[in-house]
Amino acid sequence: MSVMQIPRKIEYALRAMIHLADVPEGVANGNQIAAAEHIPKYFLEKVIRDLMRAGLVRSRRGPGGGYQLGRPAEAISFKDIIEAVEGPINLNVCLEGTSTCSLQPRCRMFRVWEHGQRVLLEVFSQTNLQQIASSKIPVPILAPPAPAEPAEAMLKA
Repeated sequence: MSVMQIPRKIEYALRAMIHLADVPEGVANGNQIAAAEHIPKYFLEKVIRDLMRAGLVRSRRGPGGGYQLGRPAEAISFKDIIEAVEGPINLNVCLEGTSTCSLQPRCRMFRVWEHGQRVLLEVFSQTNLQQIASSKIPVPILAPPAPAEPAEAMLKA
């Protein structure tokens, strides 16, 4: 079965940025991010470069250095991150605005693609790092095991 899938580059960029938003000290080095987020180090470096070029990440040199968010977490949307590493978001090639489709204006799917893109962009624009960082999934606390009943109590039952 084929799946419509977000490219790894986008997923890695989002995970790296969420990690930076989660770091209490505000700075994490590449090795920490790569290990915690299961991102190959060489791939992380490429993604970080794109994010730095877009002003979403800054580097800090020296002891205790590493990477930090270039803007407050609430001011960085998923759309910002995705476009920093992949360029403009287009659900289909006909929505790019630069290509001409031989089926236009008769294409019966265009409105569906257009609506889908509008909804997708709305979700990505309205989702920011602060929202995600503050929505950590709590680690379940397991209840302590019930005390074992004495063997004779089980036999009498």
